[in-house]
Amino acid sequence: MKDYLKDIFSRTETWVFLLCLAVIHGASFHVIDIVNATEGNDTVSYLGLFNFDFNQYSVRKYRIIVPFAARLVHTIFGGVFTKLAPDSFPGDFAVGMSFLVVNNLIMALFGVFVFRFISNYCSWILASLVGLLSMLTCRWTAVIAGLPLVDSLYLLVLAMVLVGLKEKNKKLLIISIFLGPWAKESFIFIAPIIFFYAPIKKVKQVLFFAISGALVFSARYYIDTISGTDVAGTMQENFSHFGSIWYSLKRLFSFHGVYEVFSVTGFWILLVIPVLIKKVFLKSVKKFEPFVLWYIVSVLFQAILSTDIARMLFMLTPVFAALWAVFLEQITPKNFKEKLNFSPRSI
Repeated sequence: MKDYLKDIFSRTETWVFLLCLAVIHGASFHVIDIVNATEGNDTVSYLGLFNFDFNQYSVRKYRIIVPFAARLVHTIFGGVFTKLAPDSFPGDFAVGMSFLVVNNLIMALFGVFVFRFISNYCSWILASLVGLLSMLTCRWTAVIAGLPLVDSLYLLVLAMVLVGLKEKNKKLLIISIFLGPWAKESFIFIAPIIFFYAPIKKVKQVLFFAISGALVFSARYYIDTISGTDVAGTMQENFSHFGSIWYSLKRLFSFHGVYEVFSVTGFWILLVIPVLIKKVFLKSVKKFEPFVLWYIVSVLFQAILSTDIARMLFMLTPVFAALWAVFLEQITPKNFKEKLNFSPRSI
């Protein structure tokens, strides 16, 4: 047992996970303490799924993994959470904490994969940690980790896809193929990137996607049956998102839209200035493969399909994190980097 624990705590990913968990928890707890989850459309749906009530908005009712995991946590620790509840908490503290525990753990794991993705482009560990920090300090990190939402699982899948493609890791990509559709239906816009860039034979991929789709649609059919929902109507609701593209574009190219984009990047965007001054922008960007560009295009498309643009653009944070790390590595004087001569362990 001692050797097992020693092995775990000798790994870089363990310490990155603990760092992410420590940073995420405080901010996310503050979010659940000030936000009433019963007032949001998304959160109300997932609270309903938590209670095994499938009569929810058809676009969200199939995302059951996070709500069911929160229910399991509540079953085990709900009594303890209830006794710890602050008097001023808006809502059911035990339920809020159950979602927070699940989402904190998933987001911390997401952070591990973000760091791993960054480390593939940046050899200086200090810059990699700064890149990771850009994700951890984004306000949407605390929101997603704190509220009864399911974005955390989708983000984890996306980070696994990016790492899988970069490292040509077949196992990660296969897991993503099977887990992605359960996280969010919009995984369908990520699937083509996997299909064309994954180091897996196309015939095998078709088989994996077919099995994954069969499992998901079987579950959807079962959920529709027990909730008395028309299957055709559900599909129509999903396609109705295309009707919001014009509204999203108008919103994006407005003052509020600029603010929403800025809320994802924050002042990290200022790193572009010294990079341009030193004329290393193209050198930095060229480090990224074509699949990263297509990933960005896919996320932008998903964002304009949604009316919650900023939360959707948060999916770009793994790429931003890697970009900021590369920028920092390029503009930092060599003698300064030698003074802080850290090298990342292999993950």
